[in-house]
Amino acid sequence: MQTNVSTLLREFPKVRQAALRGERVVIVTQEGNLLVIAENPPAQILSGLKGSVHLVGDVDLTTPTTTEDEWMQ
Repeated sequence: MQTNVSTLLREFPKVRQAALRGERVVIVTQEGNLLVIAENPPAQILSGLKGSVHLVGDVDLTTPTTTEDEWMQ
């Protein structure tokens, strides 16, 4: 993400969220560019499963997917 000082001050939450997502944020100033990155971006719980979880067939997630016997085992 690239921004300037005015936008940084006006939209700080947006810039902060981008840095916390792991994006490099470049702030363009008259004196030179500044780089903002998160030191330790928070781990995202489901990001490791991205692309790994798929629905098979026509599964209705509003009803139980196992029988009562399977559930009690």
